[in-house]
Amino acid sequence: MKKLMAIFLIMLVATSIFAAAQAEEASSVGKVVELKWYQPEPDGHPWTDVGYMIAEEIEKNSNGTLKVTMYPSGVLGTQAEAIDMLRTGSLALLTSGPSILASFYDPVQVMSLPYAFDNAAQGYAFFESPAGQKIFTDIQAKSGVRTLDVWYFGDRNLTINKVNVRTPADLAGKAVRCMDTPVAKTVVGSLGASPVPINFSELYMALQTGVVVGQENPVPTIIAQKFYEVQDTLVLTRHSVHLGTVHASEVIWKSLTDDQRNVITTVLAKYRPVIEERINKNTKEGLDFLRSKGMTILEPDLAPFRANAKKIIASTFGNDKEWMSVINGLEAFKASYK
Repeated sequence: MKKLMAIFLIMLVATSIFAAAQAEEASSVGKVVELKWYQPEPDGHPWTDVGYMIAEEIEKNSNGTLKVTMYPSGVLGTQAEAIDMLRTGSLALLTSGPSILASFYDPVQVMSLPYAFDNAAQGYAFFESPAGQKIFTDIQAKSGVRTLDVWYFGDRNLTINKVNVRTPADLAGKAVRCMDTPVAKTVVGSLGASPVPINFSELYMALQTGVVVGQENPVPTIIAQKFYEVQDTLVLTRHSVHLGTVHASEVIWKSLTDDQRNVITTVLAKYRPVIEERINKNTKEGLDFLRSKGMTILEPDLAPFRANAKKIIASTFGNDKEWMSVINGLEAFKASYK
């Protein structure tokens, strides 16, 4: 009798433990997970506006288990601070650019080199290629930041005052603003100009006072910052297919279910072309707007600029084995890309 009672008690305890585990699992599955998403751009920008659409669809497709809260205009702090928040798990998602990860692996900036890509589709394909994925998986292992997707931001073009730009030689000795990084200086140097590092917040005044005679940015940025008030010429150099990146906290990513992760990646992929379409629409309308403001728009032959970019890249990075390995990987990819 005692033996039967002991067996009964053991079975009762085991059943209780199993039931508790099942209840805990069910509770976990039904739990709503809030994902905070840092957006650097304000409401009205395609990244942010489409971001709201993505957030809504993620919540719907996850059956309400994921709730994405958007924080536009960089209200949570700098993008560098956002990277730290991703690493600790206090932020789930960040839209930024590959260069924000340069402190973990400098050659990630290969995607920002002049004429790195011919178009956005080629940039997407490189990101998804073995060469591109190796860059970001290596960074993920070092940083705890996972890169989920790439988004189009627009082609970067040159604005300048009183220069009829047809070749890089026309920009010799001309001071053009850049960020204070080797890659940014390489970009401006590839155009034939002299790179001058200036904070973006000070750029309008620098153009107005003649500290620099030019700058380079996508058309929507040129309009948003009203550079057309202090620049008379837009040169469609298309020297950079500017790609942004969507990053995730690895801490939070690992805590999600496979189904939840699949929902996020699927929805991001679905809306990538929507963002590109809106950026292209904004750019086309922007060109018409700049013409209406009296800007001259030049479309030079890009072959001399591409050739100059190759020379500048070789002189800047030719002795850096790590950089050249990545650059050669990019060139090999482009040679095989169809």
